[in-house]
Amino acid sequence: MQEGAIGELFHATPDAVLVFADGQLVASNANAEVLFGAAPAAVDHGRLRAEVPRGATLHRVVLGPGTVVDVIRRAVGGFDVLILRDVSRSVRQADGLRRIAAVSRGLIGAAPSVAEVAQVLVTEAKELTGAAYSALLLLKPGSLTETSHFAYDAPRHLFPAHMPRVVGLLAVPVQARAAARLDDIRGHPAGVGLPGVHPPIGPLVAVPVLTGTEVLGELAVANPPGSRVFDDVDEQLLEDLAAHVAVAVTWARQSEGQRERELQRQEVVDTARHDIRTPLGAGKGYAALLARKLDKMSPEQVATALEGLTSSFERIESFSERLLVDERHHLVGVEPVLADVNVAELLDQLARDVQAGSGRVVEVLLAEGTPSHLRGDPEMVREVLDNLVGNALKHTPDLTPVVLSARVEGDQVRFDVRDQGPGIPETEQASLFERWTRTDSSRSRQLPGFGLGLSIVKRLVTAHGGSLGVSSRSGEGATFWVTFPVPA
Repeated sequence: MQEGAIGELFHATPDAVLVFADGQLVASNANAEVLFGAAPAAVDHGRLRAEVPRGATLHRVVLGPGTVVDVIRRAVGGFDVLILRDVSRSVRQADGLRRIAAVSRGLIGAAPSVAEVAQVLVTEAKELTGAAYSALLLLKPGSLTETSHFAYDAPRHLFPAHMPRVVGLLAVPVQARAAARLDDIRGHPAGVGLPGVHPPIGPLVAVPVLTGTEVLGELAVANPPGSRVFDDVDEQLLEDLAAHVAVAVTWARQSEGQRERELQRQEVVDTARHDIRTPLGAGKGYAALLARKLDKMSPEQVATALEGLTSSFERIESFSERLLVDERHHLVGVEPVLADVNVAELLDQLARDVQAGSGRVVEVLLAEGTPSHLRGDPEMVREVLDNLVGNALKHTPDLTPVVLSARVEGDQVRFDVRDQGPGIPETEQASLFERWTRTDSSRSRQLPGFGLGLSIVKRLVTAHGGSLGVSSRSGEGATFWVTFPVPA
């Protein structure tokens, strides 16, 4: 009956079964051989039996590296029976998810840089899967081949100094938006495009880093040829980690952007503190002079002091307006009060004002067929052109005119403002119309300004339903253009 009960147990359970009598293994099922990877009789079971108490309903035992079992020990007749269930996969997955969550919480709480996030997570990928090497590539926004960050956990000499392009095998998870798991990359049809210098790789798992439908990059682990191949648990853990990578990288990018904006604003404040001292000091000096010596001053001296005081206040007011106007528009929005604006008169008046205020020349060109009027808020339209012409004057040599032209473009009037400055690299053009943005050329030449003018232009033009843009190449000047609607 005992043999019948043991035989029935062998048949009924999917787990490994070991049967002992007088401390000796007398029977085992096929699942035991699968679990131990050898004939159970050839395995030392002394530690296992010593560790699991008699009558144990469930006891977890680590059999070896990567192998964990839950054991039930029962007395069946005169036999000592151990039933072992391999829980290695579930344990690995649960432990891995706990590690990922802990690392993710630490990163978000610390708000590190993108580079720091990448290095922490790439090391975690290596530890999580027991891989020999790991790497994380983050893509440049808008590109599926150019990398912005490349982090790895492997000997430095095994990787190139330059950023790898995401091509060949590296592009497979990015383009497919799915994991790629290979037992050996050698001979794989996409096994090209790895960096010219890279570790010797056999088994590999690479997963995309996704946020919504956007691919941020990819995370990969690898082992040398002939080493342990990765299984589906490794792949799942790497995909889970990649999801946390996406959150951490997005958070880090936002934090970096916020820190950069704070630094830019601090630069504005520091510049304001410095620049406002001169007119403020002059105004205080004139006021003090009038307070002390008014009864002894001639009418001409009083008039001169009052003019100086007025001029100081006007300079302070103008300076303050330049700092506040963008915030005002941002807070209350832009609501144009529309009217018909005479194009020729607008441009002639602007050119005269520039000539009177600075002695600079603005050359006005009206193309044939230019509409006589546009439909817009007169003050806002003038503010747009003042900003564009003012920027152009900063970048154009003193004796060289700035060209302001107008022409028809569909149902719009287009204005082009061309300077003769150093030009603007393409890498800087995309952000020119964002707040607090200044070109490298402006900063290096210490030109006045706070990076607000073009953002104001964008907001005002957009409020009119117009469009805007810039055309420039380094060394060839720049042309900024805007459009406004013509009367119906």
